[in-house]
Amino acid sequence: MNQFLKQCRGILGNKLPKLIVLGNESCDLDSAVCCLCLAFNLAKNPGIIKSLTTCHNPVLPVLNVTREELPLKTEVVHFLRSNQVDLADLVCRDEVELPEGQSETKFVLVDHHVSRFRRNVVAVVDHRPFDGNSGLEGGTYKFIEQVGSCATLVTKLMEQVDLCKEVTEENAGVLKLLYGAIVLDTVNFSAEADRARPLDHEMAALIERSLRVEDSGAYRKQLFDELVAKRSDVSSLDSLQILSKDLKIVSKNGITVAIPGYPILVQEYIKLVGVEENLRRFAVKTNSNVIVLMGMKVTDGSVQRDLGIININNEKLHREILNKLTSCISPDFAFKKHDHVTMEGSFFQQCNVRVTRKHLLPLVTNVVDGFGSSD
Repeated sequence: MNQFLKQCRGILGNKLPKLIVLGNESCDLDSAVCCLCLAFNLAKNPGIIKSLTTCHNPVLPVLNVTREELPLKTEVVHFLRSNQVDLADLVCRDEVELPEGQSETKFVLVDHHVSRFRRNVVAVVDHRPFDGNSGLEGGTYKFIEQVGSCATLVTKLMEQVDLCKEVTEENAGVLKLLYGAIVLDTVNFSAEADRARPLDHEMAALIERSLRVEDSGAYRKQLFDELVAKRSDVSSLDSLQILSKDLKIVSKNGITVAIPGYPILVQEYIKLVGVEENLRRFAVKTNSNVIVLMGMKVTDGSVQRDLGIININNEKLHREILNKLTSCISPDFAFKKHDHVTMEGSFFQQCNVRVTRKHLLPLVTNVVDGFGSSD
């Protein structure tokens, strides 16, 4: 993997068209691992996505964060380092030109499929519901299936071309990375979280056989506990940095909603030093009208979730998002309102812990899509 990444850094300066494998803007472990592992496999085995065998552009994995933001992804940094991936060889989005207009440079999107680069997208691998408004071209290769982890789908692509049968040292490193993402994203296959699907179980078991894992239960638990601890360790981050740790942005018609997710509860977050000032600084930085805070805490495999909706400068938008989420039946967040109020916010315990940001995003997007710039 490191040799491949060094080669990728080597092509940054040339002007030749590239095949960019781009993760999503949250750059969580699933997104980062899928970006690197799919790019590695496309470079070594182009037939992993048959429609791309005629594309001879050099493959370039790009993490969808700036170099400055990368250290905020604590579990990503830890897991890559522990698997001997040299962080200096990674390519972040501010280190490469990403063309939005028609270009010979093409994109493969992993762990998302709605992108401003849609004109140049040739393939998508994603595990969230397909958005009919994505604007993808009709000939775009799409491997979209609702599973717990996008890494499951990348593993499936590898299996389909027999890359999991005879495991080389290189492949073993790739499979270890994918396995970590699957275990973390499925909350270690927790029935309470209900994230894992049959294909997640199948691909995890395949990797365990390939890596000759003897006690899968103990191996999964040790890895999950390690990754959760690293993800939850925000001790080195202030209340502004935490907001950028795992961030999604919904923006249209001059309206922007920021949706930070973080590994502590919102009720814990709003007690941090300088939180009101930093929320306002964050709103200016992201040009946000409303901020939707999503907290999650995992303790011994048990999941807690809560949510806060902060009005920055658009009460009507704040009210519409609030109504949309609290009146939603499918999915039902099962909210219980908290009395604590700060910054004109509405705060809730989320009793249905199976509902995640993947479910919330389309609801917020629907509100923003229908919200005119004149409001």
